[in-house]
Amino acid sequence: MSDDSEILIELLTDVLGDPKHHYESKGQIAFDCPVCDEDRNKGNLEINYFSHVYKCWSCGDVNETHGSLGKLFDKFGNKKQKKVYNILQPEEFKPKEKKIVKLKLPESFVTFKESSPVYPVRRQAYNYLKNRGITDDIIERYGMGFCDKGSHAGRIIVPSYDKNGELNYYIARSWDPNSRAKYKNPEAEKDKILFNEKLIDWKKDIYIVEGVFDGFFLLNSIPMLGKHMSELLFGELYSKAKKKIIIALDGDAYENALKLYHELNGGDLYGKIKIVKLPKDKDVCDLKGQIDEYYITIR
Repeated sequence: MSDDSEILIELLTDVLGDPKHHYESKGQIAFDCPVCDEDRNKGNLEINYFSHVYKCWSCGDVNETHGSLGKLFDKFGNKKQKKVYNILQPEEFKPKEKKIVKLKLPESFVTFKESSPVYPVRRQAYNYLKNRGITDDIIERYGMGFCDKGSHAGRIIVPSYDKNGELNYYIARSWDPNSRAKYKNPEAEKDKILFNEKLIDWKKDIYIVEGVFDGFFLLNSIPMLGKHMSELLFGELYSKAKKKIIIALDGDAYENALKLYHELNGGDLYGKIKIVKLPKDKDVCDLKGQIDEYYITIR
């Protein structure tokens, strides 16, 4: 094993903990996934340090826990660890400058407001939302729509717009319970955006939730699009939030919520952070936003 490989493995161990499996001849090493493992010691996050790529075989497609090792260190490493990896990273694996392509909604996207109520596909999509407790007001507020053909056929589309009203992301959620992939979201870097930033009022209480469907039920909420907060959102909360910040993650992510509480509860935000502890098998969407009885006090 080369010296660089040994240093890289030590660096990965610093970030992810002790490895579960290691096949030196293949350059393959496995760790517990920091997103989905939750102390189950599955070792689902596999890394090939010859190719400088990683993937969690459990949540890679849902939470985008896959890609280059540079992306892994950006998501889970600290500044020092990122700096060391940048020195180790071979030139051929360093990211090439990307041509900026303006994000567009899927070609067949149509809003519920613009489509005929008697159209069968529209009825299927609409009934799915109604069954989840989503009202006409929510549908209109978020400019929601659906696709009836093409690569996103059979999916609810929830667009996200930045503070200037420019599209910066969208959620594409299948309403078919038998779909192999619940979500088919764009390749845009979700860590570089605030979902529906144009709807955020920084002068009011802000709710931090995991998913977009959770956010429908709590006005002035910001979905993290996963269980971990991006550096961008962390910084924006510190610089812009004026009132309380309520952390309302899914019931199975309480440890993540508790960690986030302690990370945020300092400096100008000290005393402004609140947290709820939902039942382990519930999320904000399941409870239709009725979370008042689940507030807890951290001592």
